Amino acid sequence: MAINMFGLIVSGRLVQTDFVSVDVNKCLITIQNADDINHVVVFMTGSQPFPEGMAGTVYFSFPDPLSPPTWIYLGFISNDKPSAIFKITKLKPTTDTNVLASGDSRGFGFAQPIVSHVAQIGISTEPMAVISQMVSDPNANPTQQNNFDDFAVKAAENLFNYCTSFSNSLQQFLNSPLNGQQFIPMSTIQQWYENFTRRLRQNPHFWRN
Repeated sequence: MAINMFGLIVSGRLVQTDFVSVDVNKCLITIQNADDINHVVVFMTGSQPFPEGMAGTVYFSFPDPLSPPTWIYLGFISNDKPSAIFKITKLKPTTDTNVLASGDSRGFGFAQPIVSHVAQIGISTEPMAVISQMVSDPNANPTQQNNFDDFAVKAAENLFNYCTSFSNSLQQFLNSPLNGQQFIPMSTIQQWYENFTRRLRQNPHFWRN
């Protein structure tokens, strides 16, 4: 794999192409002063295509100087999709989701301490058949994450609006044919909605726990 195949863009900085080969099918690049980075763009320079049926899996690492580096799978680039943008804001420091330990066969094998203000992007050439079975961290895909957040909020709003459409005073319920059924105070629905949206803002994946 030729290391001049790839480039990296961080908003407000010069394009980086200084990838370093660490294996026959793996290379990585270091991003200095990475604390304030929100997105990165990884792209093919056009100097050389991937072999037929192959593509490049993209990984992110925000090393902890006190522990071995871990790698989070972001997505991939290919001859048909030669560039991709990844959101890394919520991946610093690294999370437990889709993390590759340095001993994993897809890891990059760097065990020496690296200061925490440095991030790394790794690219590994893999068969598309393998890549198609891999799942990227949802936090790395801005469109996917935004769509999920929007859906969750809209679903909560829909439930809230639906429930409020049936709201009446207690006296009206007592005088209606529905008298005798159980009812939930609107304040309970309101509190649920506020708690749900607050937790969603804090952690879009709280519902997994």
